[in-house]
Amino acid sequence: MFAEKVRNIVKSKSKGREYYFRFHIVPVVRNAKMLAKMLKADAEIVEIAAWLHDITAMAGNPDNHHITGSNEAERILRWLGYPEKRIIKVKHCIHAHSGSKSVKRETLEAECVASADAMAHLENVPFLFYVAFEVKKLDIAEGRAWVKDHLERSWNKLMPKAKKMAKEKYNASIRSLDISGLSSRR
Repeated sequence: MFAEKVRNIVKSKSKGREYYFRFHIVPVVRNAKMLAKMLKADAEIVEIAAWLHDITAMAGNPDNHHITGSNEAERILRWLGYPEKRIIKVKHCIHAHSGSKSVKRETLEAECVASADAMAHLENVPFLFYVAFEVKKLDIAEGRAWVKDHLERSWNKLMPKAKKMAKEKYNASIRSLDISGLSSRR
């Protein structure tokens, strides 16, 4: 019940950035639910945190979105009447999900959300290129480097079970970004 309400709120906040909802948030939720089931984590906490994990990044505020997003999640969940103890758990998942920040993941649920986020990056490299070139307006070399760095950070934040699941996609993505083997032949 709460997860569906949260989904609807996040979808409504994606206006103008539907690509973010469709190509990142939805895959994160799918992966998070799968990991929660596989690892017997609290599925509701994981799903709600997955819907909300990038709520402020999606709105155009990617800097410190792990902090601003956890605060926005708290506001939304309180408004919905979600139990306070569970809000704290969702907030931790969001606060600890980012691969560029070193926040310790203290729960299995936080591991599920962080790994689901990373898996979505590895599964949808075109989304990362879209962010690099259309959102960040990077040139080709900068964009390639940004995507490669993002993929490497994503790989490093995966829990061991998720690494086994994503290894082939990661290796293929990194190989496709390695231009050192290209020659100047035309």
